[in-house]
Amino acid sequence: MKRMVMAAVAVMMLLVATPGLTLAVDYGNPQFLVDTDWLATHLNDRDLRIIDMRNSTEEYAAGHIPGAVHLAVNQARLILKESGFALPPDYEIEERMGQLGITNETMVVVYDDQGGLNASRLFFTLEYAGHKKVALLNGGIAKWAAEKRALSTMLPQVSTTVYRVHTETQRVAPASWIVANLGKPNLALVDARSSGEFRGEDLRAKRGGHIPGAVNIEWTRNLTGGKTFKPADELLALYSQAGVTKDKTIVSYCQTMHRGAVTYFTLRLLGYPDVRGYDRSWSEWGNDPTLPAQQ
Repeated sequence: MKRMVMAAVAVMMLLVATPGLTLAVDYGNPQFLVDTDWLATHLNDRDLRIIDMRNSTEEYAAGHIPGAVHLAVNQARLILKESGFALPPDYEIEERMGQLGITNETMVVVYDDQGGLNASRLFFTLEYAGHKKVALLNGGIAKWAAEKRALSTMLPQVSTTVYRVHTETQRVAPASWIVANLGKPNLALVDARSSGEFRGEDLRAKRGGHIPGAVNIEWTRNLTGGKTFKPADELLALYSQAGVTKDKTIVSYCQTMHRGAVTYFTLRLLGYPDVRGYDRSWSEWGNDPTLPAQQ
């Protein structure tokens, strides 16, 4: 037995040392991403709430995953008069979740048709609210429909519940916190916008560019061509090669913390423990001349 164990260890060491060979790595938090098989098996679970976050209510009405309720992305964030969005106040989150029949113990599965763009924004909001049971449907409704799984036009009957926010403020990084920590070796900023926005060529605020020290990993790079999330080993390589490692505090942002929410979700899926979202993002930073910018 001892020889067998030693031989197995030797084989593993040889595989790891082999140039060009990458061993498959699992997601650090696999519970945050469910596949269509899992959802099909659990459709009738009493403690499950499925949320459809497509932009079109007409498409939802024409056919959605059985039991799903619809939620517009702007119901998961607060629209600001000056520009951009922010997290809703706690009482609004409690009211919205209660209207959807969600309790603190409900398993929430979210999907959209944009590679998790809207769904990730709700994930970010729910993590801030301290909700522990939330996942995205990998591939969204496009994958579900492509597999010819059942769709429904029935509106589910939802009973209002009591929901309580248990705020996790460490999930959010306001501008003041970012400024105070700029330049520290344990901070990594990930800009999920396009390269044109990052370089200041595509101007969507009074100023172009990015937060000093940020790395540009556009949000679409987390996804395959079929809009499912890439395997863990590919994603870990993508971020670690850019200096975004698990021993650091990571702040994701974009223009409005929409695309940045996909980055936030991806890093949490990978098991990064300290990930924060800058919910005001470049809509605030790019319009405030007192904040430093880099091109």
